[in-house]
Amino acid sequence: MTNPLKIGSVFEVRGTRVKVLVDKEMNHSTFIYLGEIINNITVNGYVIIKKGFIDLVGKIDAEYIDDLLNTDLNQEQDYRYNKGTILRILEVQILGYFENKTFKNGVKHLPMIGNLVYIPGKHEVISIYSGIQTDYSDIDNKMQTISIGNSIYEDIPVRFAINSFFASHIGIFGNTGSGKSNTLAKLYFELFKTVDTKNIINKSSFYLIDFNGEYSHSGVFGLNDDEIKIINFNTSENNNSGNANKLKISKQYFYNEELLSILFSAREQTQKPFIKRLLKRLKYAEEKGWGLHNWLPNLFAKSLLHSSREVFEYIKEIIEYMSFNVQSEEHEEFFEKIRSIQWHTREHYFFINNLFFNTIEDIKSTYSAETGYDYLYQWCFEIENSDIGWCDKFILNTKLQLASDMLNRYAQFEHINPLIYRIEAKVRELDTIIEINDNDNEEPPLMTIYSFRECSTDIKKVMPLLIAKMLFDNHKSQTEQENIKNTVHLIIDEAHNILSSDSKREGNSWKNYRLDLFEEIIKEGRKFGFYLTICSQRPFDISPTIISQIHNYFIHRLVNDKDLEMIDNTIPTLDKVSRAAIPTLSSGCCIVSGTALSMPVFIQVDQIHKKTYRPSSDNVDLYKLWKQ
Repeated sequence: MTNPLKIGSVFEVRGTRVKVLVDKEMNHSTFIYLGEIINNITVNGYVIIKKGFIDLVGKIDAEYIDDLLNTDLNQEQDYRYNKGTILRILEVQILGYFENKTFKNGVKHLPMIGNLVYIPGKHEVISIYSGIQTDYSDIDNKMQTISIGNSIYEDIPVRFAINSFFASHIGIFGNTGSGKSNTLAKLYFELFKTVDTKNIINKSSFYLIDFNGEYSHSGVFGLNDDEIKIINFNTSENNNSGNANKLKISKQYFYNEELLSILFSAREQTQKPFIKRLLKRLKYAEEKGWGLHNWLPNLFAKSLLHSSREVFEYIKEIIEYMSFNVQSEEHEEFFEKIRSIQWHTREHYFFINNLFFNTIEDIKSTYSAETGYDYLYQWCFEIENSDIGWCDKFILNTKLQLASDMLNRYAQFEHINPLIYRIEAKVRELDTIIEINDNDNEEPPLMTIYSFRECSTDIKKVMPLLIAKMLFDNHKSQTEQENIKNTVHLIIDEAHNILSSDSKREGNSWKNYRLDLFEEIIKEGRKFGFYLTICSQRPFDISPTIISQIHNYFIHRLVNDKDLEMIDNTIPTLDKVSRAAIPTLSSGCCIVSGTALSMPVFIQVDQIHKKTYRPSSDNVDLYKLWKQ
């Protein structure tokens, strides 16, 4: 080993805890050794204890001074400083040892009294943190690692193995202003710079869900414009963004019974079966070619023979809804005809000009001109061929399904009509940001960013779920576990917005569906090359199942007791001393811990200097603002 400086020796051993007496001449803050400035040992730092040919590794838990002259037993105390009577004592916890120049975690050997203690060299510290002894001067090895900053205690660059970190689930946690957004940006900025985007594209794709629009600008992560696609969702009334800012979704993902039931807040007993019948009918219509020109005229004819006036009146409302932009004499004549159809209150049947209807054929053939059936059929045929858009088509189909259910006595109007109103409002909002498209064979860019800054709260709840489900299902269906050739990396900033396990703004069905999806992703995604990175200022709000399945953590300053409790209960790789330091971490400083590292490491993350490369999360310069 290359132990540069001896600092003292072991004088007490109690199991895996030992005490070290520091040499008197080693009480300086820094030393110069072989032309390098080396920091002296400090609490949370590491030491090397040589036991014969074995190098043991210990972590300094505490440090104190022992005054030999002024002890509690002395009756006459002299409080003046006397040279040679002050001893510097270190309490050290044994963590592991070096074997074949590689750090091994775990207690296999214990030191003996008199063993010499050294400050570890640069390569020893790197090996302690990463678990591998690597010569980073070698260009091939350096290309396999990235560095986002220096260790706080040793002030040396800490390099992370790219494969160990990015082929895993990552969690970045910290209070607002602690530097977590910069850590997220720095992590992926260094990845793209080190590996080179030309080597990544078409092999891996990255997707970022951005709730506050911090990353939705050109140049973020140091990517070129042709390597990044930014979709700014906007549900405001003055949205004129066009198809460029719409998400393309295939029918199979949107027309999902469970998703639509949750989206439209459908009641379990009455409204959810209605949605199921609606989707079944839409599927049948697509397979059999049974379109609007078949369905609406047929319902119109049946309603004139129904024993209740309610169905025909509702169908007239549907026709009025469809006639919003229609202005023609022929159409007005049609309205006059259906308005002239009268209801016989005592006998419970419809008639027009003293003509009574006995069968559907009477309406379709004999009295088709008098009832307006022939015009309705032709008009529906024209609408169907005009491609009215998925939004209007879906709303129209829900209304027709209600009319059909009323005819067949499957549902009551007062039970389903409130659902129709919710569907109409939600679908029109969704129409501004999604496009139903089954022919999307476009190759994704390296990075796709979805910005929800201009979206309503409801859209912020459902759209990330829809995106995650679509990405995961698509990737899983196209991937063989034995031979993974492509990977997907989903990054969620402010993840507590959608991963909360205790949200009061939604029902249990929505919460369960949402958490089940993301828990499946974090449990099973690694097998298919689907990796999740979550960034949040409130880890307590996130499902404990999700937190516990994360492989590697970047923990910035957290002061809330519940957040600290969550970290304490779900991160097994974090030691007691590191946990105690979390509330006092300075801005930009974080503890990195997880499966990719042998030991937790305190890092001061470097800031990305070019403003366009980093997220728009800088603090406002109030003095500059006020002075202007």
